[in-house]
Amino acid sequence: MSSQNELSEHEEQDKETLEQQQMHGWDFAFSLVVMVFALIVVANSLTMPFSGTVGGVTTEWYESPGLLPLFIGCSLFAAGLSVFLKSKAEQGKALLAKHYKNINPTGFLISGGGIITYIYVLITWYDFFLASAVFLIFYIGLYYLDTENITKQLLKIYSTTIVISLMLFGSGASEYVNTAYPYTTDVVLVISAIVMSGYLFHAAKQQTADMTAKVRRLLIISIVFPAVLCPIFRYFLLVPLPNEGLIVEQVFNQTYYTYLAPPKQTEAMQLSDEDMQALEDAF
Repeated sequence: MSSQNELSEHEEQDKETLEQQQMHGWDFAFSLVVMVFALIVVANSLTMPFSGTVGGVTTEWYESPGLLPLFIGCSLFAAGLSVFLKSKAEQGKALLAKHYKNINPTGFLISGGGIITYIYVLITWYDFFLASAVFLIFYIGLYYLDTENITKQLLKIYSTTIVISLMLFGSGASEYVNTAYPYTTDVVLVISAIVMSGYLFHAAKQQTADMTAKVRRLLIISIVFPAVLCPIFRYFLLVPLPNEGLIVEQVFNQTYYTYLAPPKQTEAMQLSDEDMQALEDAF
């Protein structure tokens, strides 16, 4: 009987070892994809003007619209490089070549799909703060909590959010929805964040106190990080965010320009049609 138990334990250990090897192999491949994608983002951001005179208006490097995508691209590259170095130390390249036929690409597709939808769906159509918070709740939840049931539910909620977004903005219905109030569509992400947060707390309470603490830390990071990042770029570096809506425009901008912004004198400047067109082309 004891020999059977030992055999079962060895089989489970071998299975876990095999899964770890396959995971390290996919980590190696995924890190390369992330770094290449990050370099494309960085290269694209460098095509934007960082200083000089455009359309009669003098700009400084810290006012460039290319600064935010440059920051995002560098952050992605650093994350990809970190995964690459860790995978390389675990012989990731050799493990990928050995197990690539048996590796389940689901994790790879989820990771890549999450980043792509964040850039081309969430921050393109929604308020930057809300988009970043929803993405962080989803993405951190997948890997930090690392629980099968939670992962499945987060995928369902996030996928539903993306599908609704594609239908709403792809069909042009967003223009009608935003007729009465210009940021009505941002409510989609508010609901998504509430649903994910509520589910995470509900699932955590059914497990351990440690899981509840993890969920609490996850939500704090997901809110605090964009809450710090947005003001730094928007008010100190003077970089316009990709989309300023329900939170950035209605909360951050209103608060800053009403109560915190230093008074300054403005000088009226008349721009020609050519200068105005040059500004639009640059930004």
